[in-house]
Amino acid sequence: MRTSFHLCSAIAVLALFSLAQAQGDSGASNSGRIVLPDGLTLKPHAYAHLEAGQVVSGNLNYQEASYFNNSKYAIDHVWTEDADIEFGFTSTYRERLKMEVSLGAKQAFSYPNYFDNGHTNTKYMNSYIYFDEAYGQYHFGQAESPWLMAQIGYFRFKYNPDVRNLGEYMFRTGTYPIYFDMSFDAPFQRLLGIHLQDNFFDNSLKLDWLLTSATTFPTMNWSFAALLDYDIAALHFVNFGAGVDFADLLDVYTDHAFPPDGGDPTQPKKGNFQYVAANGDTSWYSYQGTKIMARLSIDPKAFFKSRFLGSEDLKLYAEADLIGVQNYPDSGISPGIGKELVAPSYDNWKERIPIAIGFNVPTFRTLDVLNAEVEWFGAQYYNDATEVFVLQNNPPLPNVSGWGLPDAPRKTDIKWSIYAKKSFFNGHFVVTGQVARDHLRLSNAAFDFAQLWNEMLVTSNDWWWVLKTSWMF
Repeated sequence: MRTSFHLCSAIAVLALFSLAQAQGDSGASNSGRIVLPDGLTLKPHAYAHLEAGQVVSGNLNYQEASYFNNSKYAIDHVWTEDADIEFGFTSTYRERLKMEVSLGAKQAFSYPNYFDNGHTNTKYMNSYIYFDEAYGQYHFGQAESPWLMAQIGYFRFKYNPDVRNLGEYMFRTGTYPIYFDMSFDAPFQRLLGIHLQDNFFDNSLKLDWLLTSATTFPTMNWSFAALLDYDIAALHFVNFGAGVDFADLLDVYTDHAFPPDGGDPTQPKKGNFQYVAANGDTSWYSYQGTKIMARLSIDPKAFFKSRFLGSEDLKLYAEADLIGVQNYPDSGISPGIGKELVAPSYDNWKERIPIAIGFNVPTFRTLDVLNAEVEWFGAQYYNDATEVFVLQNNPPLPNVSGWGLPDAPRKTDIKWSIYAKKSFFNGHFVVTGQVARDHLRLSNAAFDFAQLWNEMLVTSNDWWWVLKTSWMF
């Protein structure tokens, strides 16, 4: 923790010094930037937030809840809190080449608190440093309207500009098993790899091509995705988007990758799981899969102007994703054990489609945005990624252990979210709040099987609230 504090302090001092130097040395037209020779500019930026909230009603997997809770599942009035800082530099060379480097540091309080000797760190604040972004980007053609943008490195990617919470499923879900990886006020994903974007018809049509390397298990496998964004007739009235993601298309592991553990962890072996086909033959589940996305956004303000409405008011939008084209049977066996397993919803494509609808309620410029979203996802199993991130051998199946008991909480198919945001001081200070039943997971320390990977808002009675203050320059 002390090392993290010292490093963060050093970064903060460097960023503040750079900003002061830039403001002192540069002219009025370059305020806030360090102007270097040969057309190179360097601009520091910083971000910090403090957020706190409470899970008013929720549920945990029985196996985890039994460690610290007399009840099997239900939890209530659980406080959550964290702080985050990010410092970075954006460098531009002659308006075409852009380089971004940004580091972040986070402080959070782990949940649940384990009071046995093996998990004492959960009783203290946890601090860690992370990469925010590190990439290079080049514009081909006119700098302000390039026909091709090429980006390589580690970067944020958001394809649905309207989503505030529920949506953006292509890169925030696992394929097999399906799980949701979503955080409050961060409706994007950080991707590692190569990104190309083509622009046509004065940017009314955009094509994105992504070749990315996985940062979650199976790590380092490569995926290929293509997305389309079309502002129909360039009217800014109807925006249509579509995409396909071939997840884990290239398996980088070989049979000799992990000799002590049996070779390739993503391929059939003892510990991974088979299914029984309709004809009685057995075959293997696979992490590889194809996702298909479609979205639509409508903004009626394209046909009238009103000084009483904000830029985001009245937008209505929807997104639907098929998470995995291939069907799998519901029955399974564990090699060498013969134990039957269950993979519900793999055999029904309708139960692999999350659908989200959102609307920005007019606030007549009192708020930046007041947003309401609702989601339907009809999978029979719970959103629990324990099999992928915690359990050994990592089979591509949902975690049904604990949730399959007769007294397990009844999963609801409906999620909802109400989100509000207000900026002050020309956007340098922001207050954000949310009330929701969404895909929340709280920060927790990673101690083998003690780490939580199930979402906490399971039943129709579960919900939480959160409030965040942010500063940025």
